Amino acid sequence: MKTTAPQLFRRTLELVTIGALLAVLTLPGTARAASEPWPEIPMPPKADVQWIATSMRVNGIPTRIMRFQSHVSRAEIISYYRAYWTGAYEHKPSISALGDATVVGQTHGPYLMTVKVEDAPKSGSHGLISVALVIGSKLDHDPGQLPMLPGAHVISVVESDDPGKHSRQLLILAPQAPTSALEFYSDSLLNSGWAQVQSTEARQGAGPAGGVFVAFAHDDSEMQLSIVGTARGRGTTILANLVTKDTGRDGD
Repeated sequence: MKTTAPQLFRRTLELVTIGALLAVLTLPGTARAASEPWPEIPMPPKADVQWIATSMRVNGIPTRIMRFQSHVSRAEIISYYRAYWTGAYEHKPSISALGDATVVGQTHGPYLMTVKVEDAPKSGSHGLISVALVIGSKLDHDPGQLPMLPGAHVISVVESDDPGKHSRQLLILAPQAPTSALEFYSDSLLNSGWAQVQSTEARQGAGPAGGVFVAFAHDDSEMQLSIVGTARGRGTTILANLVTKDTGRDGD
């Protein structure tokens, strides 16, 4: 259950990317059961590929995600998937800009397949590969048992299972300053019987206004909070990760 502040800050960016992918590319459709098996996506050429999760829910949508690092360029990755996802499908693959990245997407029955790719040093590339069951899934932005600051809203909810534990991560944007957000959550959790077990300031790489990582424990659960000021000092980004041990769920 050990998590460091830099790891959770990096996870914030990853969650924003995954949530944005589904928000931008999810297609409307009528609800239906997923009778087809999960589609297989070919691996990028000359790439090292690692699983992020084989069983994850992003905003309620079942999702499988891998990350990759390739020796070939972004343009070559785009061309590779454009060619692979053309011809055997009813529609041509979509190609969209997402910040500094390019996203290639294609539907396969009720599934949405996407490859997000960015430039990497030495003319290489890196990115994320995902498959999401978008049709027949219900969107979820419920904060659950986490208290919400006035005016705050949930950007993404990511749930995943590993052997012996369940993780529910919320990415929240609040109008308050980081110090106010930290005070609010510390008071709320301590008053609810949680005990603080870690507190770490992270001013480098945590955002323009710096940030703090705090963790609280209660029974077999741990609440990890990454609290970071936004770029122009107009609010706070909060990544709350509730980890529950001994859930009886088996990881994939």
